[in-house]
Amino acid sequence: MASTPSSVPGASCPREGAVLICGLGSLGQACLLRLLPFDVPLRCLDRKRPDWRDPRLEERFGSSLVLGDMRLPHVLSQAGVETARAVLLLSSESTVNVEAALQVRLLNPSADLVVRSSGQLASLGALLEERLPGVAVVDPLLLTAGAVTEALRPGHQEACFRVDGQSYLVVEGKDLDRRQQRCLRQASADPARPLQVIPMGSHHHRSSDAVPATTARGRWMALRRGLGAPLRLWRHRSRLQQGVLLGLVLLMGLGLALFSAGGGWRQGLFVTLSLLKGEYVDPVNVMLPADDGIAAAAPWMIGLTLLYSLLGTLLTSALVAVILERLLRERFGLGHPGRFRRGSRWILLAEGEELAVRVADNLVRDGLQVLLIDSRPAQPLHRPGLVVFHRWEAALAALQHCRLEGIGLLSVDLLANLQETFQLQKSWPDARYAILSHAVEAAERLGDLLGGVAVISSMDLVADAVVATAFGERVEEICRIDGANHLLVRYRIQQGDALSGLNLSRIEHGYGVTTIHLLRPGRRSPLVLPSLDLVLAAGDQLVVLATLAQLRRVELGRPDPPGWRLRLQGSPRQEGRFEALQSLARHLGGAPGAMAPLLDGADHLTPALDRELAEQLAEELRRQGIRSHLESVSVRESTQSMGNGA
Repeated sequence: MASTPSSVPGASCPREGAVLICGLGSLGQACLLRLLPFDVPLRCLDRKRPDWRDPRLEERFGSSLVLGDMRLPHVLSQAGVETARAVLLLSSESTVNVEAALQVRLLNPSADLVVRSSGQLASLGALLEERLPGVAVVDPLLLTAGAVTEALRPGHQEACFRVDGQSYLVVEGKDLDRRQQRCLRQASADPARPLQVIPMGSHHHRSSDAVPATTARGRWMALRRGLGAPLRLWRHRSRLQQGVLLGLVLLMGLGLALFSAGGGWRQGLFVTLSLLKGEYVDPVNVMLPADDGIAAAAPWMIGLTLLYSLLGTLLTSALVAVILERLLRERFGLGHPGRFRRGSRWILLAEGEELAVRVADNLVRDGLQVLLIDSRPAQPLHRPGLVVFHRWEAALAALQHCRLEGIGLLSVDLLANLQETFQLQKSWPDARYAILSHAVEAAERLGDLLGGVAVISSMDLVADAVVATAFGERVEEICRIDGANHLLVRYRIQQGDALSGLNLSRIEHGYGVTTIHLLRPGRRSPLVLPSLDLVLAAGDQLVVLATLAQLRRVELGRPDPPGWRLRLQGSPRQEGRFEALQSLARHLGGAPGAMAPLLDGADHLTPALDRELAEQLAEELRRQGIRSHLESVSVRESTQSMGNGA
């Protein structure tokens, strides 16, 4: 989806009005189920009575459902579009949704519109978002690309995503360097299995490379990867290719030694290169004496130069053949390699059209080789690392002796995907399998039943993104982490927003989201995993990773209160008093002068804080000679503290 979210409503005044869902197919009903716990008025519109998938929906909306064409003004008015806060246009026909969006905008200029679209209308959708404020165009299949990519990417990371060109990994474990990681906030986190968000300086897909690039170890590993590139390139060549390269080096060395007599190494280099190019007369004339000419040529020289010239002719012909084959295949789409190198690693994608292309781009960006089976007519897919076949038989023959690390079957036909999976598992049982289903409930349990196959329900993923968009957020990507959908959302902070004036620690602990990325006005580079004591201001752009329920809490402005405070004893040294006042003011929110009573040497308790900030403040005060220790705060005390503006 687009990356320009609406602002978050104020905490004390959440937006009012109903959410209108137009089109009650599988996606529309999935969105309804997610909206039920959010305690917002819901209205429904469809052309005909739907086939209800859940009895709760039929019981609640069966009698109030408005029937009619969503493109007609009087039908929309009957459904209450004029007072709606958000309108979801989720018909399976993209053109109907776009036409209805124009009509809705005429009747309600302020409502947020979510328009379901397809890849064919991508350019029109981008124009609508640009020209009409508050319109978000959603392609369900393309939004699932991140989840499919994760299911196929090799390695042990839980997820991998990008924000403004910076890559992040979600991995299990805890590094000692807390500055280069961020604990992933989860509603039901397993203490024995902590998940951490780690920034990556370059794009790698293996867990052994999950080292922050800004650390000394990360810089050393990057240097080693750069210096070791020629050696890795040599190891990845086949024995035939290695033999040819060694033969060329041997011929060059032998030629320099034999053809340098009388003219030095420059003559030897010139003659050797000319002969290996396929020429004969000119380089031989260089070596002949000016007076005697051909009569002084030794028989061994004639035979050896002739042999070099013949080898050069073969090399030149082979080079021309390779160049011609590459031009025909990559420039004009003609021809395919008959078989790939034995033991090479590939990821196979079948069908999926635009979704498969998006997944292939993600995998190729991470340095993986992708083979795409696309039955459509030849498409202009010329990317390094991507090979396109149009027939299953040719693709499987080319991969016969290769190692498949992942296989994605992205047809909308679930049964066809299952059949192909069972057949391919006979040849590649160790590959990671991901199959796409249109709208299958309990997709994860179905995958476990099939032996660890990742069954990805596009409607399950997209419904979370659509509902989040209905509340004003714009989802950039969906990550499937630990069985839950985590949405990557960018907030643009405006004056008066619920998040304005809060530090990042309060946002993380209060709402349960994970702060990833902060871009401040006037700065060219963003702050990666920004410090939790930073305070948001108007103009900031904050990217968070959150579930739908967490985003709803932000929209309602209902944070959990802070649960810790510091007990202070003693007074600082005179030379460190100003620094201690600055630390208290930065963490507690206030002027340094107002913090002076806390440093009079008596026993004091600070207002409630989040644990990370409390620990950070305690460490800074200890350096100034002030004794402090953490104490938990009761819920009642913490709530009163928030009410007093602490």
